[in-house]
Amino acid sequence: MSVAAAPLAQTVSNRAVAAAVARRVGLSLVVVVTALAVLAVLWVVLLKAFDVSSFVGKTPADVFHYLFTAKPPRGVRPASVTDAAARSQLLAAWLVTLVDAGIGFVTGLVVAMVIAASFILVKPFEFAFMPIAMLLRSVPLVAMAPVLLLIFGQGKLGVATIGAIVVLFPALVNIVLGLRSASPLALDLIRVNGGTTWTELVMVRLPAALPSVFASIRISVPGAIVGAMLAEWLAGFTGLGGILSMYKGRGNFGGVWAIVVVSVVTSIVGYAVAAIAESAALAAWGPNAGKR
Repeated sequence: MSVAAAPLAQTVSNRAVAAAVARRVGLSLVVVVTALAVLAVLWVVLLKAFDVSSFVGKTPADVFHYLFTAKPPRGVRPASVTDAAARSQLLAAWLVTLVDAGIGFVTGLVVAMVIAASFILVKPFEFAFMPIAMLLRSVPLVAMAPVLLLIFGQGKLGVATIGAIVVLFPALVNIVLGLRSASPLALDLIRVNGGTTWTELVMVRLPAALPSVFASIRISVPGAIVGAMLAEWLAGFTGLGGILSMYKGRGNFGGVWAIVVVSVVTSIVGYAVAAIAESAALAAWGPNAGKR
């Protein structure tokens, strides 16, 4: 009876996870397409409403011509740049930014989780660290970034540090709230059976905090990309931020708008992928896992 029940339970669990992922994939596709369509319409409307010069303000059609048309309309792309060269340069910069954002994202999230767990395990640590964290959070990133680059250098370490700071503080607040949202009854059960604070953290608090952890992941994806681009803008001419600075200096506004499109699409798609991963994880291990 019990032997047969285990595979059946596993099958039901797998079906629940698959169903949750399928629902989220469908919803994410609708959200991504709708968001891109709305942004494209707003883009054109705002250019018209503010009467932006066509030399500076490029439309979605101009961006398409910049990247995929051999002979685009005049002013869309510099004559010395071919469509293949424009795509190649943008792709290379995009890959650099993905790596920079990924390093900052993972670093910031891991540090946030370690600090949040330390708040639970060592109570005085929160009182010592949180005022410093709030002080650093109140300093604008644009003002802090040049100092960080001077300290850590203009290489991967400096760029990753800025990206990690963008991710760290919002994630820390969310994760701490999630860890503290654990059921008091479940915590009492651990204590009655002789469990330690570490046991409470692993067996009760972490599963209860999974929704907050994944909420932090979703909001951190766009933040990591913005942080990486800001660091690249200040550090040199690599990545989307770097070539954005270069394009602006050369008056290549078609390239500037292409970078904006790529960064926005990357952020929206990254957010959607994080939401899909969240659905799968919560269906399998979240507080309501196995419930209909």
